[in-house]
Amino acid sequence: MLRRMLAAVAVVTALFVALVVGVKAKIIRPNEIFPPAGVRGVDVSEYQGAIDFDALSGEGIEFVYAKATEGASYVDGQFAATCARAKGSDVALGAYHFFSFDSSGAGQAASFVAAAKASWADPAIRTLRPAVDVEWYGDKEQNPPTAEDVRRELRAFVDGVEAACGQKPLIYAGNDIYDRYLRGYFDDCGLWVACRKWPAWVEWPQGGWTVWQYSDVGEVAGAANEAGHVDLDVLAEGVSVDDLLV
Repeated sequence: MLRRMLAAVAVVTALFVALVVGVKAKIIRPNEIFPPAGVRGVDVSEYQGAIDFDALSGEGIEFVYAKATEGASYVDGQFAATCARAKGSDVALGAYHFFSFDSSGAGQAASFVAAAKASWADPAIRTLRPAVDVEWYGDKEQNPPTAEDVRRELRAFVDGVEAACGQKPLIYAGNDIYDRYLRGYFDDCGLWVACRKWPAWVEWPQGGWTVWQYSDVGEVAGAANEAGHVDLDVLAEGVSVDDLLV
């Protein structure tokens, strides 16, 4: 009897280890196998090319976050066209900014506002509150900027955006960025969490998020990069698109 129990434990342990290794290697994707329920959306950039809002609506997609700017000067090559295609659509559109650790927060806010106001000012677009993507790039994970510097410049960005559109931006981040820079300092901004390997309740057990990006290899008609993929998102339970409209 004991041998059988030990054998069973060994098998279960081996399967668990294989699962963990498979997830880390991106061979196994639990969020794709068991996608979350809720209001579905996508986030896109110029890599997805032309966005077809009618096709997305037909897929049950209710909101799109589109990259507008990066750093203090870069404007996404598809953002203006995406705004034009969003006019009259039931699918809501929000603009997001890719935050740079190498530029002033105020300068980044000015660049973002200049581009994003095309969607905020158009009554034909169901406009979502803005968002800012804070993640590692280049060698920043190996050589991270100080918490004081990041918090100061990110706060300047948040304040600049709020002054322009009356809404604080959602902040997109993974656990590492959140723990290092955001925890306890940006509780006035909603969270857009990146949990693409495991469900949010595993990677983000503290809860409190508004949007969850659960996959970076989604496949839906209307938005795809050269590999045929798009990021997939879902709203938290009890949150509707109307709750996020500007």
